[in-house]
Amino acid sequence: MQGIDSLSSWPNPPGTKDPIVYLARNALFSTRSFAVATGQRMDSASRWLGGLARRDALVRVTRGVWAQLEHPAFTPYAATGLLIGNEHGYVSFVSALHRRGVLSQIPGGIQVATTGHGRTLDSPIGRFEFLQLRPPMMTDGIEMSETEPPYAIATAEKALLDTFYIGTRRGNRYQRLPELDLSDIDHRVLAELLERQVTARPIRQAIATRLAGLAQASATRP
Repeated sequence: MQGIDSLSSWPNPPGTKDPIVYLARNALFSTRSFAVATGQRMDSASRWLGGLARRDALVRVTRGVWAQLEHPAFTPYAATGLLIGNEHGYVSFVSALHRRGVLSQIPGGIQVATTGHGRTLDSPIGRFEFLQLRPPMMTDGIEMSETEPPYAIATAEKALLDTFYIGTRRGNRYQRLPELDLSDIDHRVLAELLERQVTARPIRQAIATRLAGLAQASATRP
């Protein structure tokens, strides 16, 4: 994979702003944002970026989304905002638990809560799994990263709630999370999120019961 410096001799599209400046600032981006920033038409921008991809200076994550793996700011998590499009969504579940230091186990992909349909995407920068949640669960417990582009990610408490919520609705999923560290979890915040966001009483009770069991196990652990 070639870095940004190798593009200095790459010819600019005629009549456009310097695209190398844009590439220097953005590790992940869409064709549309690149076209707007450089003053190109969408079809011209797509062809120009495709040429860079053929030179291994970029990778095409999926249609209309590009990444520079050698860029110092690159992280695959930052692709999530571009991949969900007009949906509401954020990094959550075991991916967010790992990022927050609650789960030491490294996830096999990046899990994203979304208002859209559940699906998976296998891409050159990793596997993305999109899990559908109800819009009322998108209201709080979510923060923005400091990356460019920024991406939304659940707090530790919200990620734990989302994980157990999906676990109650998807059979035996997430029934065993043996490497959880709850020492930094604010149980008051978690209880408030559960009360506000999970309105179905049987599901709320099932989650509360599991959380109580985890808290008890954590308290008795040597």
